[in-house]
Amino acid sequence: MKFILSRLYRFFNLERISFFRLIRYFYVFHIFYRKKNKKEKHLKNIYFKKEDSNKLLKYKNLHKGDSCIIIGNGPSLKKINFDKLSNIKTFGVNSLFLLTEKINFKPTFYTVEDDLVIQDNIEQIKKYDIDHKFFPHDFKKYFIDDNANYFFRDSRFYRDEYDIPKKTNLRFSKSFDKVVYSGHTVTYINIQLAYFMGFKTVYLIGMDFDYKEPETLIKDGNVWKSTEKDPNHFDGSYFGPGKRWHNPQLEKVKIAYEKSKNIFEIEGRNIINLTKGGKLEIFQRDNFDSIF
Repeated sequence: MKFILSRLYRFFNLERISFFRLIRYFYVFHIFYRKKNKKEKHLKNIYFKKEDSNKLLKYKNLHKGDSCIIIGNGPSLKKINFDKLSNIKTFGVNSLFLLTEKINFKPTFYTVEDDLVIQDNIEQIKKYDIDHKFFPHDFKKYFIDDNANYFFRDSRFYRDEYDIPKKTNLRFSKSFDKVVYSGHTVTYINIQLAYFMGFKTVYLIGMDFDYKEPETLIKDGNVWKSTEKDPNHFDGSYFGPGKRWHNPQLEKVKIAYEKSKNIFEIEGRNIINLTKGGKLEIFQRDNFDSIF
């Protein structure tokens, strides 16, 4: 049935009409995948508790009107003078602990979304001494951390099995204590979190948005495995030999960034790219050394 519906939509070019896009979205997500949704609701009830939501609620508008920095982990991060960031709130992700080991910089907030990153770096993440950590609700099964905050993650955009136009399928959460939407990059999680905390200006650094595929890469569907040094991050061991990650699919990340930009601009907020170099041109650019 889903295949027939897709053929009809393509034949009559119905995707260009917003009403029909919404009809298809409702059918695919709420009817065709009702069993999957029922299972996920059950898992939510197991892992995402009322106390998790309440714990997140304390962050709402905690930094209203302030500025912050969301740190990407691209090679350009090596050009940043982190001594300049001592008086601003920062968001770090994934294997940023490798940078901490080198220069003793720690982000204010720390987030991981990818389960492969958790599995391959569980001990380092457990030991990473950050006061405010944020993980998807289903990561509770991996570890217990007194500093951890668990959010309910909706992954409909992330998963490829949903045969829905990507722009229709993507959501942006304004209520981080209730639900957070995946945008195929952990940065999208942090942008929603920064919005929830009330930050007016979000600066980006280390967002190179430029991906080089190593020739020796081992691919198993969307799960990729490295056999050599990582050329795409600030440290060659980030996704070094034996490390796994998901296909970055930058075309999906672009949609998520465009959604973020639109939400922020409508409400008089800003996302400004301070990355030194790189290919991310969706957001307004400015010079890091001029701002800091």
